[in-house]
Amino acid sequence: MDQFLLIGIIVLTFLAFAFDWLPIDAVALTCLGLLLLFNLVTPQQAIDGFSNPAVMTVMMMFILSYGITKTGLIRLFAHKMVRLSGTKQHRGSHLLLLTSGVLSAFINNTAAVAIIMPVGMQLAKRFKFSPSKLLLPLSYISIIGGTCTLIGTSTNLLVSSIAEKEGMPAFKVFEFTTLGAVLFIVGMIYIFLVPLRFLPSRTIISSLTRKYHMSAYLTELRVTEGSMLVGRTVVDEHVSERFELNVLEVLRGDQRISVDLRNTPLQIADELIVRGSMEEILAFRDQYDLLLLTDIKLRDEDLSDANNILVEIQISPFSRLAGQTLKEADFRRVFGCFVLALNRTGETIRDRLASIALKQWDTLLVFGPRARVESLYLHDDFVPLQELDLKLRLPKRWWLSVSVIPIVVLLAATGVMSILEASILGVVAMIVTKSITIQQAYKSINWTVIFLLASILPLGTAMENTGLADRIGHAVASVGDDYGPGVVLAVIYIATALLSEIVSNNSTAVLMVPIAITVATTLGLDPKPFVMAVAFAASSSFMTPMGYQTNAMVFGPGGYRFMDFIKAGTPLKLIFWVISSLLIPILWPMQ
Repeated sequence: MDQFLLIGIIVLTFLAFAFDWLPIDAVALTCLGLLLLFNLVTPQQAIDGFSNPAVMTVMMMFILSYGITKTGLIRLFAHKMVRLSGTKQHRGSHLLLLTSGVLSAFINNTAAVAIIMPVGMQLAKRFKFSPSKLLLPLSYISIIGGTCTLIGTSTNLLVSSIAEKEGMPAFKVFEFTTLGAVLFIVGMIYIFLVPLRFLPSRTIISSLTRKYHMSAYLTELRVTEGSMLVGRTVVDEHVSERFELNVLEVLRGDQRISVDLRNTPLQIADELIVRGSMEEILAFRDQYDLLLLTDIKLRDEDLSDANNILVEIQISPFSRLAGQTLKEADFRRVFGCFVLALNRTGETIRDRLASIALKQWDTLLVFGPRARVESLYLHDDFVPLQELDLKLRLPKRWWLSVSVIPIVVLLAATGVMSILEASILGVVAMIVTKSITIQQAYKSINWTVIFLLASILPLGTAMENTGLADRIGHAVASVGDDYGPGVVLAVIYIATALLSEIVSNNSTAVLMVPIAITVATTLGLDPKPFVMAVAFAASSSFMTPMGYQTNAMVFGPGGYRFMDFIKAGTPLKLIFWVISSLLIPILWPMQ
């Protein structure tokens, strides 16, 4: 009976993940609650995830990654790579991809993509090619780079922790590197030959107003002599509330007024740049006897000048805005900018923006004073998608932050201390030397990932408690009697790889590691190669945008469609399946 209950909980959890019924951390907590409700885990087992070494190490690595990215060194290095490309588009693309891949082996790959993506967009603009040619390969190579070391992805840390709990030796920092390096080289070759060349041009680089199809939503209205707006402000008339449109800017002769519009009385002949549906714009015109300047089509350059700018930004995984509407967040007043449109998983939303709850990785088209937009670039709530003319310079003692991660890796690799001990001391060193503040350390942690890991780990315990892991493991092991252990390993790999496209890679690993260990034990073989198959397969999420965080990051900015991931990712997943199935038994013998 318990096994059927657990299967029901697993299916419900997978459906919730796949169809986005709740945020993924809420789904994981709900799963944990159900396990407790039906006594499938004890209260102590339910909270063990929050003290799990892998979860704590992932938390520390978030802080260490933030410390090194905060210095700006990586962004400076990425800009240097672009300059080295000279007049060669492919050289610049290759250098950026290589930089992101290597970087992802040592810091959180989401952070690596967040840093490299704006530079990639700038490269696309410079060489006049669509960012969709570059952003998906950027996601792929960062995923592959993360598999090269123990600390490169939370999945490797999680697999190592579960394996150690089952009595296996802890994995070393560079235990994954040999196979990871082979896959990295193969992945780079594949990306150079296929996605970089054959991905369709999905986004328009020349104009954000064209990309978001804003021509019907941005227009100019002139204040006439008899208008009731003369001498009144847009706040006095409650324009935004009554007509669901925004007055972005007032043109008065050679003067452009966008700051403190709420306190600016309008004058005859003022020209208002407004955003809204055409129905609301026409109603506004008729109500106030305004002149619609229908001959004018607004472009990026009409909105951007020395004082104002039009940019794309993305809601970061750390953002407190996730789950809030723009109205609830009071976006206009707090940040001093207008949100003109929103892109979510390829869908552009322009109507009733104020009432739409924001989600992680939503892409916003933002217009506002340059100083206020620049402040958004420095805000933890947002990931910039364009480079501004910000002065990039290294802060004092930048070398302290940069040196911490290599020291942490060295201490763990040489066996002086565990990766958990080394990472905790690394964080302490950053805080004590004032490289980061304790408040910044708190903010740098992706609590969604932490709660997901801690809440989903008891699912693996429940599989062992109920005997479900043993039952599935013995069923899979029976295949080995007929076809051999190599085929069993290949089956475990492809099952894990396909499952990771539907649910998170970490959830997949939690489910599959106990099964892999049971299979190996039943066959009388060393479980390490089977566990390694799970680790590498869980981090081969190339076929869907929801399979991995970096895929979700590039979906909107790249203007991708679901089939783009299927077409580009399926061959790569199959190639990795074949290579891993052949090399894992050689690198980690089964006997």
